[in-house]
Amino acid sequence: MKKYNILCFGDSITYGCWDKVNGGWVNRLRVAYDQSKDRYMVFNLGISGQNVLEIDERFENECKGRITDDAKNIIVIAIGINDSQIRDQKEYVSKEVFKTTLTNLIHKAKRYTSTVLCLGLTQVDEAFTCPRPTNSTIYYHNQRIQEYDQIIKQTCLENEVNYLYMFDSFTINDLSDGLHPNEIGHQKMSTKIKEKIDKLI
Repeated sequence: MKKYNILCFGDSITYGCWDKVNGGWVNRLRVAYDQSKDRYMVFNLGISGQNVLEIDERFENECKGRITDDAKNIIVIAIGINDSQIRDQKEYVSKEVFKTTLTNLIHKAKRYTSTVLCLGLTQVDEAFTCPRPTNSTIYYHNQRIQEYDQIIKQTCLENEVNYLYMFDSFTINDLSDGLHPNEIGHQKMSTKIKEKIDKLI
């Protein structure tokens, strides 16, 4: 029996917010791999609201005890949409800081495994994100999201790790609140991500 550890780092979308049926794309991934004859340990390391700086800060502590020598280890990094936001009319995380910190995060990940996958960013419905109904000082723009997505793609290329384009993985009809995917959106994400991971292992 082969053993696999899949560590999924991210924000509220990784955590599974608004998927009230199956708990988000990471949990759906775990359920799918539970059907395998091999042993898969899928870890949801998403925390709502986090940006790349916060994930970089906790990254190595999260890896300890989950990365094991007797298994194939896969690290999935799904971050950037919060970094791209405009908050109080200012960049929340600048593009320069985002790229530098993402590069550092990838370097850390490569010390644990040769199989690193960075997910691209998903689209939003700007009717509900410019601004957010719950906070009129926060804006998410698709153009900025795509600019940060390009940074992720380029950083992956420069550091020879895998990148998965996600922007058109679902439509705005698959969003629950304009920002987070609903059950259908999470299922579409999970299917696409599993297909990619299967190719990597």
